[in-house]
Amino acid sequence: MSTLETPWGRLFFEQMGEGPEVFLFFHGFGQSHLDMLPFKSLIQPGQRFLFFDLFFHGKSSWHDPAAILTKGIWGKIVQEIFSQEGFTDFHLVGYSMGGKFSLLTYELFPKQVKSLILLAPDGIKTGLFYNLNNYPAYFHSFFKGVVFKPQRFFGIMNGLHTVGILETSLIKFVTTQMQTRSKRAQVYLTWKVFGNIQLSLPKITENARKEKTSITLFTGKFDKMVTSENLNRFSSKIPHLKAVSLPVGHGKLIEAVVENLRLRD
Repeated sequence: MSTLETPWGRLFFEQMGEGPEVFLFFHGFGQSHLDMLPFKSLIQPGQRFLFFDLFFHGKSSWHDPAAILTKGIWGKIVQEIFSQEGFTDFHLVGYSMGGKFSLLTYELFPKQVKSLILLAPDGIKTGLFYNLNNYPAYFHSFFKGVVFKPQRFFGIMNGLHTVGILETSLIKFVTTQMQTRSKRAQVYLTWKVFGNIQLSLPKITENARKEKTSITLFTGKFDKMVTSENLNRFSSKIPHLKAVSLPVGHGKLIEAVVENLRLRD
């Protein structure tokens, strides 16, 4: 395990393989770099894979919960990764919340990104209640209350499920991510620190067309949280983007994508 020490936090990552062709992997909410390790089976000679723990996940830590992660700060952190690990051009692979960080990194460094592989990426458009850390600041007191007094929140969720507004898969996802106080605190802190980051989708699509960046967008046919329909407006603006729908739900997408890429090779 390697470490990047920054003024804002400590970023852990695991390296596999050796060579000049570098891939950065970012996991989803509630996960760690371990969840992205199925991709290690795809390493080719001359390639180096860096699997990151995002802040508030795995072994990475954010020094001051009152400090907000901005685009400028993330850009400086990525530049520190360049300097420490000795590369400039790279590929990006991101799942769910990690897809948002991949898109953010591409927004900041479009000329240095050689390709993007996005798995049900957050930050474009997602299903209702899916990504709590995208809600505006006036939800602050609500989410803080959920951490310490979750009964009312789960009651509302169950009520919406009963009347058919929320899918069973969404209920399962939210319950899993918020079943303990520590997990609820993780949701709250992730929302509080990451929540102000809004992607500039017009800038991303413009650069993708200009740079002809290779982009593959994977979605799950049975995913109720990040659907191909929700992402269609984004993907339709990048003519060379390859959209792939696989017969799985949100939670099985990583393994399905790895198998899909293996079969292509």
